[in-house]
Amino acid sequence: KRRAVEEARKQEEAKRRAEQERLRAEEAKRKAAEQARQREEAKRKAEEERRKAEAARKQAAEAEARRKAEADAKARAAREAELQAALAAEEEARELDNYVAAIKRRIQDNWLRPPGSGRRLSCTLQVRLIPGGDVVPGGVRIVKSSGNPGFDRSVETAVYKSAPLPVPSGGLFEHFRNLTLVFDPTN
Repeated sequence: KRRAVEEARKQEEAKRRAEQERLRAEEAKRKAAEQARQREEAKRKAEEERRKAEAARKQAAEAEARRKAEADAKARAAREAELQAALAAEEEARELDNYVAAIKRRIQDNWLRPPGSGRRLSCTLQVRLIPGGDVVPGGVRIVKSSGNPGFDRSVETAVYKSAPLPVPSGGLFEHFRNLTLVFDPTN
């Protein structure tokens, strides 16, 4: 009977150990499954971070490309504006030169060579004009004399006789308000 009790106790102990072993195995399986799930979650998060980083990199590259395109467009527009301004300035200079040449011709047409003046005389004069091309009274001044007072006076007289001088209207006239001319009858 004691053996049977001992045998039953051993069997009971073996069952208990087997149950503990089964529980440990289940716990190990559960832990392995949890670790596998955590690894899967970590992989998924890493993949998501990689996608986010790639999207951010792509967005930054697109923003840089847009910024560069805008900067190029601004630079191109600035170059075009500069070129337009240069062309306008060149056109304005040509137009001013045409008016100056017309003024010089008008003065030369009204100029009478004083007796005894040499052929190589020239003088620089400043002429104050009002819109319409009229000469301001007392507005002709010899800035650089020819050295021959008769020649200088004849040029002053020719300027007054030539009024109104051909001048542009509008904003271009401001270039002619105080006009400096070199009068040289040989040109």
